[in-house]
Amino acid sequence: MNKNLADVDCMTPRVNFQRPEKAQHFFYSIVCWIVFYVGFIPLTSQADPQPARLAIIIDDIGYNLANGRKAAELPIPITLAVLPFTPHGRNLAEMGHLQGKEIMLHTPMSNEQGLPLGPGALTNDTSPALIAETLNNNLSNIPHVKGINNHMGSQLTQNAEVMAWLMRYLKMRGLYFVDSRTTAKTQALNQAQAHHLPSRKRDVFLDDSRRIQDIRQQLALAINIAQKQGSAVAIGHPYSETLTVLQELSMLTPRPVELVFVSGLLSDQAQAPSEPLFCPFELQYEQSINSPFVIEQYLNLPNGPHKKSSFVIKKI
Repeated sequence: MNKNLADVDCMTPRVNFQRPEKAQHFFYSIVCWIVFYVGFIPLTSQADPQPARLAIIIDDIGYNLANGRKAAELPIPITLAVLPFTPHGRNLAEMGHLQGKEIMLHTPMSNEQGLPLGPGALTNDTSPALIAETLNNNLSNIPHVKGINNHMGSQLTQNAEVMAWLMRYLKMRGLYFVDSRTTAKTQALNQAQAHHLPSRKRDVFLDDSRRIQDIRQQLALAINIAQKQGSAVAIGHPYSETLTVLQELSMLTPRPVELVFVSGLLSDQAQAPSEPLFCPFELQYEQSINSPFVIEQYLNLPNGPHKKSSFVIKKI
């Protein structure tokens, strides 16, 4: 009996000595895995985060040569939306392209206020063939176009059928679409997405008020939205006040967001261009048609979810 007890007594210290060692090894292993998964993996996955991106569109390019040139010469990537058949539209599109800017076609569309549209407009009184005819001529007038957005359009963008025709045309031409959202009832983006067309919507208007402080505030809002949702689209106009604020933005180092062209927000939706399948004929317009209207300024209406589509018209 004593021998057996001695044997047990001899073995007991060894058992008691080995258990803590195994437990300690197991504990350290768990700690290492926790450090790896909780610490190292998140650090490696967040080491190179995708920066927030902001695309800035300058609408209504074509009437004011001096401000259009200033917009084209801004040392930041912006997208110029050029009105067709305006006195300086073609030249400013060429100039912007040479300055490395992206060019859009700013397509006039009918509005609920019955305001003059100018040449190259789309209205409810249309058809697939007429859409193709009109846009073929607009695109012949403005070079280097990558996509289009609507000028006004508070009436036409509510027409889902016409918007469907428009998106089919744009898809066949390999162009993207930006819904300026001049009405909360717009069907444009819905139809673009239904046709799997590279598309975005406007998030912020920069200069409904032309006070520099208000424009700065709207730009800060656009940056904030981009940071929250990853990207955003802001639309402004070639006003001297807007260009001043954008010049200030160009001098910020580092910038709070990455400035990109509209196409930079659509790279994952890219598609190969193709020729239109309908409207085999083309009407030939002169390279420059003097419109009887120029846009002088937008009315200072309160900021809201929609862009004001009323503006002051001055006869030439």
